Amino acid sequence: MMADPAIILLDEPAAGVNATLLEVIIDRIRDINESGITFLLIEHNIDMVTRLCHRVLVMASGELLCEGTADEVARDQRVIEAYLGGAA
Repeated sequence: MMADPAIILLDEPAAGVNATLLEVIIDRIRDINESGITFLLIEHNIDMVTRLCHRVLVMASGELLCEGTADEVARDQRVIEAYLGGAA
């Protein structure tokens, strides 16, 4: 933050974090984002993604699978099959 970044990359910031600390992290990301800084978030915690992200890209096997809002990608059949299996 000392270098006044335009963008911050976060790779799995929710990994191994308890629920209380996760709320602190989400609040801090929101505060920083509202100041005009963009975040690139790589995350498997779907709750965190839906709470923070305006635009979501889903990748599977190194390929772009789907792009849209969190709600759009959560309903996309390709995403469901890739992450929940074909029977979901």
